[in-house]
Amino acid sequence: MAPAIRLDSPEKPAMRSILVISAASRAAFEAGLASEADALALDLACDAEIDVARKNAAEWIAEARGLNRRCLVKIHRLASGLSDGDLDAVVAAAPDGIILPDACGARDVQHLGAKLAVREAENALPDGSLKVLALAADSPAAIFELGSLSRAARRLIGLGRDELLLMRRLGIAETGERPEPLRVARALCLFAAAAAGAPAYDCAEPGEGQDFARHCAQAARENFAGKFVLTSAQAKIANAAFAQKN
Repeated sequence: MAPAIRLDSPEKPAMRSILVISAASRAAFEAGLASEADALALDLACDAEIDVARKNAAEWIAEARGLNRRCLVKIHRLASGLSDGDLDAVVAAAPDGIILPDACGARDVQHLGAKLAVREAENALPDGSLKVLALAADSPAAIFELGSLSRAARRLIGLGRDELLLMRRLGIAETGERPEPLRVARALCLFAAAAAGAPAYDCAEPGEGQDFARHCAQAARENFAGKFVLTSAQAKIANAAFAQKN
């Protein structure tokens, strides 16, 4: 099995859009392949039978590679007890990256790195070839650990955040406006990525209209490398917004 190409390598351009799709839906995967998204992210933490989602992901990574499409896998959070099974299922397929949700600083990225190192050896993959994109601002505790991520830069290919999860944990109601605590978390994530020498990716959000396009343009101006997206239409809008930057 060929090693994954680094997502920040000159062989492929930067990711302007990362389309998150359920690993349980073949239709969603096919729609992703047909989209303009720069990368697909197969979400194993979907509402489906977990063994089915894992089997699909392993097969679809290989299929995407055959079509020269980048394919990442979003595993369960480390504390769930399910991430080891996720890695056992997909590492042999050598995805282009592992998305780690609910990461709490360097310790979680390094913990995942240790798990990946074992599986790289077991599957004859080059040491360090599997990379990590950490969702690293999803909880109050994680916010205070963002500065540590520069110590975990070896495998790190990006930082992102799950803003809706942070909102729930802070007890903030959705009003259509981004309140000050979320603006602070967004800015700190950008600072942490710069300190770690990794790109920052803006969070997913609903909508495909002018507000979404405006948010993409703002993120591009603020030096985010790209954005997590939920639909093919969003991917097209994000690509346009980040095209000049990348």
